[in-house]
Amino acid sequence: MEKKKFRINIVDIVILLIILAAAVIGYSFMHRETVVETKNIRYTIELTDNPIGFSENIEIGDDITDNIKNYYMGKVVEKKTVPFSKLVADKENGVWKDSQCDDRETVILTLEAPVTESGSDLKVNGYFVVKGGLEIAVKGPSYAGRGYILTVER
Repeated sequence: MEKKKFRINIVDIVILLIILAAAVIGYSFMHRETVVETKNIRYTIELTDNPIGFSENIEIGDDITDNIKNYYMGKVVEKKTVPFSKLVADKENGVWKDSQCDDRETVILTLEAPVTESGSDLKVNGYFVVKGGLEIAVKGPSYAGRGYILTVER
């Protein structure tokens, strides 16, 4: 028996070129970058259970970053201080009551930041995700605190 040698002919080359072109076109459709516009939003964060005088360290114009991953969160445009309150059980009446602590304060900050919108997420500088109710740890130039994102204004 004779062994047949495999020879590449013009039809084989055309078929390979068609397969290669289809792969390149498919890859370009699958890995297309979406153009995303950047816009500014304002959102409000609440820093809870801070010592009295904590708010004096915060200045309008401070840059705030995430204390865990060091992502930029925005610039402080407004600050408000309210007394810290927590829920305590009233065992005599069997209810929960809101009790104010005299030696603690809550700071409510309004931040402004450039965000990109991807799907249902708003991301500051493409990294920090802004969502209402999200628990956060923040730091500024000379302070750090924990709290929650309260509101997001688009």
